[in-house]
Amino acid sequence: MAPKDADEVRRFQAAFRREDIPHKAFATTFHRSGGAGGQNVNKVNTKVFMRFDLDEQAWLPAYVRQRLRELDAKRINSKGEYLITSEKTRSQRHNIEDCLDRLWESVCLAAELPKGPDEETVQRVVGLKKAEKARNKESKKRQSDRKASRRRGFGDD
Repeated sequence: MAPKDADEVRRFQAAFRREDIPHKAFATTFHRSGGAGGQNVNKVNTKVFMRFDLDEQAWLPAYVRQRLRELDAKRINSKGEYLITSEKTRSQRHNIEDCLDRLWESVCLAAELPKGPDEETVQRVVGLKKAEKARNKESKKRQSDRKASRRRGFGDD
């Protein structure tokens, strides 16, 4: 990742709040919910489908859009739309809020930058590599000595 992209993502993380999600960017449809609820289930469309095209979302940095594709591949349909559904409650408004909460959590997770190793880990890895090279060299030396000792025995007769 380029340092410029990392700076952009850090600025986005610092300023991003749930209220910053643009509601107009989504296509929202409602369907009848399944499960318990009696006659209300048959009358009211409370299940919410929110979908939007990831490539068209300028409010998301490119790195975050790419991470959303990687982390939530199952939420992306064949058209490339990111899809969130909710039928948690018996209210459209609450289900919309639930979809927005899920999106906010996903975006926050996707905006996390990978952490590099600390200095202690780097030193330990360097030490382990040196020790492995020394072991390999010693093993080759032993093998070489073993084969050399076999060669000396043939010509002495």
